[in-house]
Amino acid sequence: LNLKGLPYVHITYNFDAQPTRELTTKERKKSRLGHAFHLLRELLKVTKYIVDIHVSFRQGRIDSYQLADGLNYLFTHLGKLTSIYQYKYRVMRQARQTRDIKHMIYHRFNTGEVQKGPGNGFWAPTWRVWIFFVRGLVPLLNRFVANLVNRMFEGRKYRAAAHRITKQRIEADTDLMVRDDFRKEVMSMHPEGVEGGAQGRQLKLLEDHLSDAFRCWKRHAVWDPKEMHQ
Repeated sequence: LNLKGLPYVHITYNFDAQPTRELTTKERKKSRLGHAFHLLRELLKVTKYIVDIHVSFRQGRIDSYQLADGLNYLFTHLGKLTSIYQYKYRVMRQARQTRDIKHMIYHRFNTGEVQKGPGNGFWAPTWRVWIFFVRGLVPLLNRFVANLVNRMFEGRKYRAAAHRITKQRIEADTDLMVRDDFRKEVMSMHPEGVEGGAQGRQLKLLEDHLSDAFRCWKRHAVWDPKEMHQ
């Protein structure tokens, strides 16, 4: 954020990117940080949640069963607790796998005399799904972050593509060409005895009328020159 010059974007302790004030349109466009940044931010948010659960256990606020059940809840609800699927939509596959594992465990656990309760602490299968996902994501993140750092220090490298000359490009300076032709024609029509200052004033007046006529023509208005008699 400091490298891109974004003092108005703040990363909270839960790794959420929040603006410090209301941003202008240009600042919002500048603060688009890309998928690599946000994917790393969401993975760090997951790590922060895991650390928070263990800190609560070490402080004695929860017991070991609540620790295991909290980890199980975290690994089976990452799609709800984070926005990682917005930047890597394939995560939905892991989210479905962990949800199916949760339903299967609950179906086998809540049988007989065991009634439906707050959950269970059987977190290892869902943890295994996310571990394999992160292991496969490491090379992609390495490439993403390397490209991001290169763009920051070296800038983007644009390919020299041949621009197609469109009708709009051809006719972009039509009014300028018409004005130059008009000036040359007026200058050629002046008699030789007219002084340069008077000739310039008359040319300026006619150019003002021409600009006014162009503006009226572009906005489909009637051109009514009130000073034409001069």
